[in-house]
Amino acid sequence: MNKKQFLIPILVAIFLIILFSLGVFSNIQVKLVDNLYGGKTALKDIIIVSIDDKSLQEIGRWPWDRNVTAELFPKLKGARIIGVDVGFYEKQDKEKDSILAREIKDAGNVVLVVEESEKGTLIPISPIKESAEGFGYANVLSDKDAVTRAIATKSSKIYEPFSFAVARAINVEPYAPERFLINFIGGPKSFNYISASDVIKEKVKPEFFKNKIVFLGSTSPGLHDNYFVPTSDGVEMPGVEIHANALQTLIMKDYLSEIPKLNTILIILGLAITISVLCILQLGLASIITLIIIVGLVFLAIYLFDYGFIMNIVYSELSVILTFMSHIGYFYFVERKQRKEISDAFSKYVSKVLVDELMKHPEKLRLGGERREITVLFSDIRGFTTVSEKLTPEQLVHLLNEYLTAMTDIIMKNMGLVDKYMGDAIMAFWNAPLDEPNHVELACVTCLEMIRELKKLQEKWAKENIPVLDIGVGLSTGEAVVGNMGSHKRFSYTAMGDIVNLGSRLEGLNKEYGTHVIISHHTYKHIMNKFLTRKLDFVKVKGKKVAIDVYELIDKEGNEKLKKFIKIYENSLEFYKKQKFDDAIKEFKKALSLKEDKACEVMIERCNYFKLHKPEKDWDGSWEMKTK
Repeated sequence: MNKKQFLIPILVAIFLIILFSLGVFSNIQVKLVDNLYGGKTALKDIIIVSIDDKSLQEIGRWPWDRNVTAELFPKLKGARIIGVDVGFYEKQDKEKDSILAREIKDAGNVVLVVEESEKGTLIPISPIKESAEGFGYANVLSDKDAVTRAIATKSSKIYEPFSFAVARAINVEPYAPERFLINFIGGPKSFNYISASDVIKEKVKPEFFKNKIVFLGSTSPGLHDNYFVPTSDGVEMPGVEIHANALQTLIMKDYLSEIPKLNTILIILGLAITISVLCILQLGLASIITLIIIVGLVFLAIYLFDYGFIMNIVYSELSVILTFMSHIGYFYFVERKQRKEISDAFSKYVSKVLVDELMKHPEKLRLGGERREITVLFSDIRGFTTVSEKLTPEQLVHLLNEYLTAMTDIIMKNMGLVDKYMGDAIMAFWNAPLDEPNHVELACVTCLEMIRELKKLQEKWAKENIPVLDIGVGLSTGEAVVGNMGSHKRFSYTAMGDIVNLGSRLEGLNKEYGTHVIISHHTYKHIMNKFLTRKLDFVKVKGKKVAIDVYELIDKEGNEKLKKFIKIYENSLEFYKKQKFDDAIKEFKKALSLKEDKACEVMIERCNYFKLHKPEKDWDGSWEMKTK
């Protein structure tokens, strides 16, 4: 878990809060909320008497003579309230204006509209003004997308909104925030529409309007008093019906209010933190829960809307989605970086198979060190300093690169990891960072292939008049600590422990015995029935107080003569350990008759030494090495 992950919700929240404060995506928000409107039933007591196309055809073009309009009011006299969304702002005919004023006054409870404009407030002319019970401005708010969703309640210092005046006239106290959101019950013509011409001609009996709330207004498209609303679905709603929707909102107290900005900011932050915690704990589970939250927020918005609260769906969803995607991006970046680090760290030192496996399962690479059984290889060129003195720097670099490339390819092919180059020396190991059950066998195969490849190189170098190079290899198997070691800024994957030091010491023993590959007793136990080996000696390597059996790794198999030589040598070694030095010398010489061997000569020399200098009584047959 990286501490940087905890910054994700904070950064996402800050980013979204800035956008929210600037009003970015507000157009998307309102469009989404628009889908929540509707689905309600119009109050039966609210009637719209419409000046529609039918009325214009039957009565005549608008505006009608005032005496014609006056004919409506006697038919509506029994209504509880009559809200007239028709502006009587210009004088027409004194007598006709007086007739209309008289009929309005006689009808009783009538509320007229005024209109707020840049030039001032337009009010009904006298005597019509004096005949009304109340006034309200008809202006509604159209947002930037030309959709009407609210009424501005502070547009006039004198008058209140038209629907508020109608509400007050029927003893409903208006709820008056600065921006009054209308809770539209449905699309256009959700209320009961009655054509004005049908009222005048008494096709609808006056008794029908008794105790009703009547709105009178134009609904004909040609009269240009139509607006798009959240429930329009492409069809404009007459202004008079917008006022009817506003009145029903007031009567039913079905108010709408946006969740306060501070609460929205807290929701953004809370959701970001929640998703982050889920992602940090378990990304797979977080994916499922995130999807559930995304869907759940939609249902929550619907639920809250039914109770009059408008939640900011856009920023709530963005908080969830951006936080989740940021974690996905972070994990991708970290994994990609981790894959690159793994590739950079191992591709030059281990086989492609191992690198590919680490890429697929980076969790198998435990950084920081772990204890595990490995097989360590050390190889070194004998007499490299002497050889280097005979070559130019360019020849030396070319020779060394050619040798190291060939040896490295063999190690990597056999699933080994090249730990480091130390001049002409190589350190490699097996069974880390990934498990390799056959690590000892693979290490042994590598040693034998290195010796065979060296012979090919020797033939090539001989033709190029380059001095012959020879190598010694040491193999040690056991527990070691492996992992990334070094500083925070510079580290390498390596192994540490006694068996690593032992591998280095075993490589050095090859000079003593004239061998190419020496392996430890623990290595030998793993492969004793799979490779041809010779028990060389029982020694205390430099820096160690405990003696160990060491073995020469010879080949996968050998001929009968070689096997006979090994048997005689190992029998000689038993005579030597039992302090039967004459018998040992005899057997070592017998072995030498079969094969030239420096180890036999060394052991004969030791036997002669012990014949002159008798070993101590508690001698265990070991020989202590004084050099590496």
